[in-house]
Amino acid sequence: MSYLDYFCEILKRKFLATGEISDTEIKGFQTKELDKNLYHSMSDKTKSEYKNSDGDELKKGRIDMIRSSAAMIYNLLGNDDVVLEKNKYLPEGTYTKEFEKKYKSINVINKETNEPYAANLDAWLHNDSCEIFIESKCMEWLQNSSDKELAKSYIKYTSKYFYSDSAEMFKSVGNEISCSQYDSCQMFRHTLAIYNYLRDNPDKKNKKIYLVNVVWEPDESELPEEIRDVYKSQLELEHREFQFFYKKMNSIINLIRPALAKDFDIIYMPVKEFFSILKYSDEKQKRFVQRYL
Repeated sequence: MSYLDYFCEILKRKFLATGEISDTEIKGFQTKELDKNLYHSMSDKTKSEYKNSDGDELKKGRIDMIRSSAAMIYNLLGNDDVVLEKNKYLPEGTYTKEFEKKYKSINVINKETNEPYAANLDAWLHNDSCEIFIESKCMEWLQNSSDKELAKSYIKYTSKYFYSDSAEMFKSVGNEISCSQYDSCQMFRHTLAIYNYLRDNPDKKNKKIYLVNVVWEPDESELPEEIRDVYKSQLELEHREFQFFYKKMNSIINLIRPALAKDFDIIYMPVKEFFSILKYSDEKQKRFVQRYL
């Protein structure tokens, strides 16, 4: 069994334990029908959002995989408005949402779209006072296949940035955030995209803005002994490198707040913590998403 298969087995076992699916409806680590991996059937609006994404999540072998981060964040948030309870991380309240939200990042033309490259945020929650941008990770961080260095457009050429007055700062920070475990490059690109969005929309200045990295972290005790030490080291490095990344990003965080937003922060949040602040009116859905806890 490969290293990642151990974690797939955990997800499969937890999914079966919810009683919402039977073993005959799963082939390997993939549900035989797409909807079986989702608590809610997707609305036409949500399907359209996923179809317009870069990842083509609705094709077979993507969101129907038990390990799919797109399925994870969709199941956690569902089709309806999202309600956050009072917590220490994010403002409480009711939020409208959108999946696979695109924002321009760097002024380089993507030959496939004939438009500047965009950052795809897995989910965007918003109300009159706050906007929350979510990047979700299920097993991608365990696979550790993320970029280790930003593309040259970000770290060599200030001319590729949309706003010249901050380009040197972003370029300088971009040269310092490379990590061996944490996906710092993607989170840098997301931060830049949010910065561009706020510069393009000065009316957002009185809103609180957050970029949240929601990460599935299985309990060490659920793993077989032969991989516990490896996983523990990987998790510790993930946390340590996020702290390194956050420290390097401090100048950019302070550039955004309060000039462009009432507040801005980058938050690392394990799925268990994120789940704890979500208010569910449907107890059956609440049980269904415990497959990720």
